[in-house]
Amino acid sequence: MTYTQPIAVTFFMTNVFLVRHGQASAGTDNYDRLSDVGIEQARLLGEYWKRSGFTADAVFHGTLQRQQHTAELALEGLHIKPETNVVEGLNEYVHDTVDRLYGGGLSSAAGDNLRFDQYLEIMARWRDAAPTDETQSWQDFSVQGWNAIQNVVAETAEQDASTGQHSNLVFFTSGGIIATVLQQALAFEFEATMHALWQTRNASVTSLLFNRDGVCLVDYNTVPHLQMHAKPELITQI
Repeated sequence: MTYTQPIAVTFFMTNVFLVRHGQASAGTDNYDRLSDVGIEQARLLGEYWKRSGFTADAVFHGTLQRQQHTAELALEGLHIKPETNVVEGLNEYVHDTVDRLYGGGLSSAAGDNLRFDQYLEIMARWRDAAPTDETQSWQDFSVQGWNAIQNVVAETAEQDASTGQHSNLVFFTSGGIIATVLQQALAFEFEATMHALWQTRNASVTSLLFNRDGVCLVDYNTVPHLQMHAKPELITQI
């Protein structure tokens, strides 16, 4: 397993669950709204958590509607609903702006009409571009989610170390944040990060274990709550 630099706490173990939002409404006047499929995906995640006895000690999401609605629907299935917290660092980059500046006429929201090599070119142009007032740099975005999650884990670790408890923290976020968190945690190269972003499925769960030795990946991109229904239309990536 690959570990990053540990957080300076005597002893703790924190489970971090990164949940990508349900399918958004691509091709409509409001991409940020969950589609009917996205709503079903989020509800099925909550039902799965309830059946498996999963408990969340704290829940976080960004300011995006699709993240917040996914969290709301998934938490309906839990016996005990934890407090939810807004963390802006969980927000996705602004696709429309990046596409307009670096897409060369292509849109990253084109779904099956966009090939991975085309998407990689868009993102590489953003990565290599000079800073602009219209959007944050790739370099800033690539550490945004990691820093936000590290801050939450560090605060939780102090409490866990004093009580001897282990926390489950759930972060409802987006594919770009999940991919860049893996980039920072596992030292991914840029193209591997883009593959992770490209492949992360809606309403999927990626889990990390933080302890005094650092952080390691436990699961990536899992959707057993969707696969068990044998409905291929529930497995989406937009």
